Amino acid sequence: MKRDFFSSPLLNSRIRSENTQRKEQILGYFLGPCLVYMMYTGIAGTYLTQFYTDVLGLAGGLLTMMPLISKLLSSVSSFLIGRMIDKTRTSQGKARPWILASGILLAVCGILLYAVPKASYTIQIAWIVVSYNLFFSLAFSTYSLSHSLMVPLSTRDTKQRDSLAMLTSTGTAMIPGMLATIIMPLLISKIGVGSGAQNSWLTIMSILSIIAIPATLIEYYFTRERVTAEAAETQENSVSFGKQITACLKDKYWVMIIVFTLVLHLCNGLATNSMLYYCNWVLGNSVESGAAKQILVNMIGQAPMGIGVVILWPLVRKFGKRKVTVVGFAMAAVGALVVLLAGNNMIAVLGGLLVKSTGALPTYVMAALLAEALDHVEWKNGFRADGFSASVNSIIQTVVVGLAQTLLLSGINAFGYIAPESTAQIVHQPEAVQNFFRWCFAGMPMIGYAACAILMIFYNIESEMQQITTDLAKRKQKR
Repeated sequence: MKRDFFSSPLLNSRIRSENTQRKEQILGYFLGPCLVYMMYTGIAGTYLTQFYTDVLGLAGGLLTMMPLISKLLSSVSSFLIGRMIDKTRTSQGKARPWILASGILLAVCGILLYAVPKASYTIQIAWIVVSYNLFFSLAFSTYSLSHSLMVPLSTRDTKQRDSLAMLTSTGTAMIPGMLATIIMPLLISKIGVGSGAQNSWLTIMSILSIIAIPATLIEYYFTRERVTAEAAETQENSVSFGKQITACLKDKYWVMIIVFTLVLHLCNGLATNSMLYYCNWVLGNSVESGAAKQILVNMIGQAPMGIGVVILWPLVRKFGKRKVTVVGFAMAAVGALVVLLAGNNMIAVLGGLLVKSTGALPTYVMAALLAEALDHVEWKNGFRADGFSASVNSIIQTVVVGLAQTLLLSGINAFGYIAPESTAQIVHQPEAVQNFFRWCFAGMPMIGYAACAILMIFYNIESEMQQITTDLAKRKQKR
């Protein structure tokens, strides 16, 4: 990324203010990321797994282990991309240029995921391995790494940062989840499954993939890296990854938020990837019957997430992020337990999901928690650890997705899953398969939310933030 290229007026941010403004909040931190994650949720999660199993009809050990092995390779690429971001010096910052570059990568690699040739098993597996790694190790890693730094680099004002964190979390979680899991089941029920539906799947997923281009343009043009600009003014040098690693691993708050993020992403990844199968084969007995239940499950399950944007912010300001998260996640664990024990009782399932989703509202403050941890690292060590932290955050997101898919595919292979030949075919899955889907959808999230609630009891950084902010501001003035 050359400085003179990004010095062009055409590439200047449309945000000039020293404080975050409404236009920046709505376009840069909500709409842009929302569109990217709509695309990602549609093409790279549950439906990619279903495409492999129910459209291509593939199975076997290699396909089962491929997501996890690929994500381990993504770990290496994430460190390399994170280091490149950390070394990037442009007039537009160090993260935003990579958001811009990721748009075309996401679009092209997303299309390749579904453009699997109608050829032999060996050729299809080879194509899947290459396209899967291009999308997750290159395209999505580039976007997720740079995007994850936008809240920490936006401003040092904790109140403004909390607001941005909740907006971007809403944009990347609740809205894409609702749209992808309400609209997509209807589309899938229309285009069907089986080898004859492959071209229709390619067409729909290609359209979704192309959304990444305007989405990343919106996020690029309507964000600003104020903290990066501050570091440039004081001529701070890039710190080696070795120093960043040492500083982060010695910081208890950084370690806690990373463990928190890891547990939450793994449990949510299992729930998201298994939701389609849970609705089809636990609550229903065909793809068609499951489609209607998916819509209902997501409408009820996601409803509190929308209302929560309004009520969460006042609660956080009054009680603090830590207390709200502890109580909320304990409530989410209880809701997940209700779903786990509900069997195929739709009323009980929906009631449990309502409680679970209401309790999960504090996930909206995760970006703010990471930003505070990074400030704490800087306060203790005199330098920021953005590059390494972004790499770890991206590794968690990508590896956990692969681990969740591998666990799901392993269970599908191990417990005797029966793949349907059409959307209307009635299939009575073995009890072991149904129990497996129940634990993926509700059991593991129950354990995860409970563990995170306990962990957050010890996350006391909020009591130190005023002193940290004051000291960092004084250091800036001395420079």
